[in-house]
Amino acid sequence: MERETLLQYIYLGEDQNVEFKAADGGLPKDLWPTLSAFANTDGGCIVLGVREKQGKFEISGVSNPQALKTTFWNTHNNREN
Repeated sequence: MERETLLQYIYLGEDQNVEFKAADGGLPKDLWPTLSAFANTDGGCIVLGVREKQGKFEISGVSNPQALKTTFWNTHNNREN
């Protein structure tokens, strides 16, 4: 996602199509219900590395994006979960 697009999403805030998740400690546990809800509706965008602080959203970042991607896809594709 381009920086300007991300900043625009943050400025507009969450809605039925955009959800922010802090991910500084790895994939958040509440990622999966959100993913399921988006999959069962019109879709949406989950943005990792953005947290809510005092009613406003701010970029918190992620420490290892590649590891998050790998964990996401390994968990997503694991039929045992």
